[in-house]
Amino acid sequence: MSHHSDNEVAAEAAVFAALAEALAPVTPPQGVGERLRARVLAATSAPPEGTRTWRTSEEQGWSAPGEFVRLKFLRVDEPAGHQEVLIRLLPGVRIPSHSHRLEEEMVILEGECHLGEHLLRAGDVHVAPPGSWHPEITTRTGALLLLRCEYPFPAG
Repeated sequence: MSHHSDNEVAAEAAVFAALAEALAPVTPPQGVGERLRARVLAATSAPPEGTRTWRTSEEQGWSAPGEFVRLKFLRVDEPAGHQEVLIRLLPGVRIPSHSHRLEEEMVILEGECHLGEHLLRAGDVHVAPPGSWHPEITTRTGALLLLRCEYPFPAG
């Protein structure tokens, strides 16, 4: 517990405010931010042996097959015809209706999207059995999805 008087607290706050106001912003030399970020990431412990971690926040590994879609492939098993992929749908996306040769599992991690009139929100899981059709997929807010589905993606 502090035993400072209200006057001492106010004087201390005034000193800190004056110091903060007197400081001039400094732009670090070029490359310092990137080197610091690399050091912090290098200090992060590795995942347990035999496992792998993907970070959705990292730009590395994302591709942009269209204006409103970003993909990050996690696993692709070409011989089995399966894949796991993170999909970031940007606001305004329209994915045409399509069918599924194999079962598809879609987990909404962030945001929300519509399958036709059906609304899916963060935390929802949607399963499409083999032979089923999805109506057009849209989002006004954007969404991040984890998709386990057939490889390659259905053509329509």
